[in-house]
Amino acid sequence: MPTITALSEFHQPLLIAQKTGHRLMLVVAMEEASGLSIAKQITRFASACLWVDVLNTTTVPVPEHHYISTNQTKQHLGTSNQYVIYNAHKGFNASALCALSGTVVGGGALILLVPAIAQWHHLFDSQLQAYGHLKSGAHSYFIKWWQQHWEHCAVHVLEGSAYNHKRDDHNIWQQLDYYKAANLLHPTQDQKAVIDKLLSSYQQSINTVFNLSAHRGRGKSACLGWLIKAISTQSKKTQQAPVIVTAPSKKALSTLSATATPALVNFYALDALLTQLPKASLVIVDEAASVPLSQLTKLIQHYDLVVLSSTQDGYEGSGQGYRLKLPRIIESLGLTSESLTLTQPMRWHANDPLEDFIRSSFLCDVRLPNIEQQSFIDSTSSLTYSHTCGEELAQDSRLLKQVYALLMLAHYQTTPQDLRLLLDHPKQKLYLCYKGGCLVALAWVSQEGALDADLAEQIALGKRRIQGHLLAQILTQQAGFPESCEMHSWRIQRIVVLPQLQNTGVGAALLNHVYTLAQEANIDFLGTSFSASVDTLRFWLANQYIPAWLGLRADAATGLNSVQLIRPISINAHTLAGNLSHHLYGYLSFGKDFWFRSIDKKVLLTIATNCEKNTTPALDQMQKKRLLKLLALGQAGFSGGLYLLYQQLKDAKDKQEVLHAAHNNTHKGLQKSVRRLALLQVEPSYNQ
Repeated sequence: MPTITALSEFHQPLLIAQKTGHRLMLVVAMEEASGLSIAKQITRFASACLWVDVLNTTTVPVPEHHYISTNQTKQHLGTSNQYVIYNAHKGFNASALCALSGTVVGGGALILLVPAIAQWHHLFDSQLQAYGHLKSGAHSYFIKWWQQHWEHCAVHVLEGSAYNHKRDDHNIWQQLDYYKAANLLHPTQDQKAVIDKLLSSYQQSINTVFNLSAHRGRGKSACLGWLIKAISTQSKKTQQAPVIVTAPSKKALSTLSATATPALVNFYALDALLTQLPKASLVIVDEAASVPLSQLTKLIQHYDLVVLSSTQDGYEGSGQGYRLKLPRIIESLGLTSESLTLTQPMRWHANDPLEDFIRSSFLCDVRLPNIEQQSFIDSTSSLTYSHTCGEELAQDSRLLKQVYALLMLAHYQTTPQDLRLLLDHPKQKLYLCYKGGCLVALAWVSQEGALDADLAEQIALGKRRIQGHLLAQILTQQAGFPESCEMHSWRIQRIVVLPQLQNTGVGAALLNHVYTLAQEANIDFLGTSFSASVDTLRFWLANQYIPAWLGLRADAATGLNSVQLIRPISINAHTLAGNLSHHLYGYLSFGKDFWFRSIDKKVLLTIATNCEKNTTPALDQMQKKRLLKLLALGQAGFSGGLYLLYQQLKDAKDKQEVLHAAHNNTHKGLQKSVRRLALLQVEPSYNQ
């Protein structure tokens, strides 16, 4: 880790980076105002700068610079910057830092502003606060662990205690320029080969799914823009259907639109495209790794020629799941596919030290060992187990890499911020399963519940919402059972098994092991929440989990509604599970023709059938009254109790009003009217 005592010592490496087209990182470790002053000094003569999380400071914005918060990161991934300045004094989002580093061009720098190095991991930032840390004992194992990677040659550290400001020359930064990224006038040889391949397939009307993937900065979007331009020139002579482009965000298509000019980009929002399915000779899906696989499946089934463009970087949220699952889906549909890639960077030169540092230090490239399935005959015998937590993982780099490689399999949106959550959250644990000394499966478990009755009631009424406790709060607020928050529960966030051992009983064995440990710890129930698909549902149901609730809206990441299941342990939890199943069955029966019309019918049937099997006798009058009271007085959880109100109403006009509100369940005026009807049921004397 090159440690410097004056900015002039960072100037020379940047001059070299300017000539080589490479990029560096500068860590400014000192008091916030001083760090910002240094960052302004470096960027004084720069026009392309992106400042992250600095607007709430005393710094005066420069008109030519852009100022954003971390939650605006995705809107700026297509930009090019000489400097990105990330202020980590109040919070550090690892995913945002990694993604924005890809916007720095050759000869530029990523500047990270942090407290003194020895103090940073004790900073009570927004993430630690969200994880439930106390200010007095704040400690980030993640930050301490990441600092160990700063020995990389790309990272220069300016520590406040050693800073000699007298040696600064403010004018030296005027001499710095940055590497001009490959201009957008002509494709590189790399891009030309891809364009020629796709253009030929278009001309011949070949039925193929092309998977174009590359690391960030390789010019995928520019390449596709040139393809559209070439097709536009030729299509004037033909009568082929148009080319359609879709993406999670239209804002990210600026580069594609620039290289497509003068051709117009025929953009469809993803939901509109899936609904209308207009005619197209070619469909291009940009950033396909962030599109739910269920939606990609619908597109590739409908259109003959599809190009799926995706970023390979794990910090973009793709992980390995997309790359593993998509080829299987395409094969199962009997479709032809072909992989294309771009390797030559456009924003910087090859062998870039900053890219290497980001990818290695945030475990973007960890891979599972190549294990032959034959070595695991009789997979569930001789399994051994252990458990670990963030503090232990931060001190065991080898195990952390094995764990993270498995987690990237379990969810195609695994990001560096998940890595921070794993290492820093005090209520997260990992239960590990070994076979022959090899890590073959794991369960990521979050401890939830154990809240006091008053807080649980406030959550049920929609007046409070606390960080974490996802499953407990869903069952309390949406389903209407506050005891879910009062009970001690463990939520299994992810369970993953090596691909070679899936469907061999290893996952079930691991779940049973976690159940046994939960029993010993006097936990009331285990639970899980996931995007509802038939196969995933069957796995959990086969392991004695009971449906507890179903979300109304499709998840943005998967396109599927979330479903919650629990496995009761204590007597009280068994009662809760029966009541939830009965309540869920009534809720599904009432809303199946409007709320859940788009859900896979097999999913609905599977949930409903298991609800019938697990229900206790009907909810008693006290429970019904409580659910109606939550509907009447609550500020959330509107839809859950509507079926009970509908059943109890005698007046046909009132019943019709409830149905109308159910069909338009986000309409505030209709909600207010229906809540009044519910209040009349629980308090007949009420008059307004």
